[in-house]
Amino acid sequence: MDKTFTDVLSDIPTYSRFLTVDEIDSLVDLIASKTGVAYRIIGNTVNHEPLTLLEIGKGEKTALIIGVPHSDEPLGSLLVTFFARWLALHPEVKSFGWRWLFIPILERRGMRVNEGWFNIPDSFAAMAKSSFREPTEDQYEWTFPIEYDDYQWTKARPETLAIKKVLEEEKPDLLCGLHHCGFNNAYYYFSEDLPEVYPKLKKFAASLRMPLSDTAPDVPFGKLLSPGFYHMYGLKDYLDYYKKKDPARLMTIRRGACSDEWYQNEIGGFSFNCEVPMYLSPMLKDSAPSTKTYRQLVEERLIKKKTRVKYSARLLNKLQEYSGIADEVLYHAAERHVANAQASLEHEKRMMDGAEERIATKAEVFENEVLVDLFDLFFLGQVWRVAESICVKGGAPRICRLMESADLEIKSLARSIETRGGFYRVPLRTSVKMQLGSILIIADALISTVDKKVASQS
Repeated sequence: MDKTFTDVLSDIPTYSRFLTVDEIDSLVDLIASKTGVAYRIIGNTVNHEPLTLLEIGKGEKTALIIGVPHSDEPLGSLLVTFFARWLALHPEVKSFGWRWLFIPILERRGMRVNEGWFNIPDSFAAMAKSSFREPTEDQYEWTFPIEYDDYQWTKARPETLAIKKVLEEEKPDLLCGLHHCGFNNAYYYFSEDLPEVYPKLKKFAASLRMPLSDTAPDVPFGKLLSPGFYHMYGLKDYLDYYKKKDPARLMTIRRGACSDEWYQNEIGGFSFNCEVPMYLSPMLKDSAPSTKTYRQLVEERLIKKKTRVKYSARLLNKLQEYSGIADEVLYHAAERHVANAQASLEHEKRMMDGAEERIATKAEVFENEVLVDLFDLFFLGQVWRVAESICVKGGAPRICRLMESADLEIKSLARSIETRGGFYRVPLRTSVKMQLGSILIIADALISTVDKKVASQS
């Protein structure tokens, strides 16, 4: 596999930007016309667009690769269209021994709403004002059905139902959602420990100069498998954590199971995410002691977030009178984001007593100051877009002035982040390489594991 592995990665083009939904659709049509490629519609999206799937290869093991599992994570659409086309043009590699099922774009509606930043503007302010993410309870990734203890979730997006059906019918041996993080070091989530691939993946990441995170950036209960590799978590982990640490939070949680959680419970097989960043900063690896305690960081973060959530809530409240002419999708998302942020703040307040008094590292200062500011920036950007949608439809002049005021707030915060952050952009080609190389390394290991088991039993 070594030469073929090198060949496929070297053929990845140099992307200057993300491609739009229409551009990806055009590529999918071309790929579907190739010999050995099957194309089918597996359902409809939330806005009634057909949800498509490409099938390539005749291996005994099946992999389902999902592009754009979150609306603001378009990288997977580049990987899928490149890799599917490459496999179709290189039948001699026999699809690396696998049967591949590719979904180029899952969150089609949300991806369209994000297209304003696909040329990757230099300003974080410009990105924030054109970014969009569905509220958690409306995402494909967190609306799979689940019953656990006293909690039940049955509300599913059409995209969720479509993937659920594919998983039930195909029972893939490998599931990979092509997620990517924005501003953290890269990291992996695995459904189970797979120690034979860690050295290969670490060496591969190092060859791309892609640092791996030494913490789980998403959740406080992340379970380490190996540095840079964490056990896949799901809704059950949230419920167990809140039941132990903050039972009051259970009353406000609104989400279903994630795709990997449902897949593991109902189908089995191996699933993983390779979370690659769009931007990196050397400060993420600075383990030197800072001048602050961790508790001080948490207290300062809470005060700052409380101020910004209040500002966003007041802004949205002033827009409520004109909600009838606001963009419906943007307005609903902003409402839910604000409500979820308020519930999260209450949770953080209750968790204050458990904050450690130890000296924080400079990396932790960076995470709790700059990265938290980045989250708030994109949060505020979504509320700003609601005001913009009202203003452009002839809303009251005061709404346009409100939009301009929020614009100044966004630009000021963005400049501060850019000054303090030391961020540099990760080439899109590098990110596609990281994810595709990881898929191939893991797929090869899964085949090798089966072969070894068969050999030992014969």
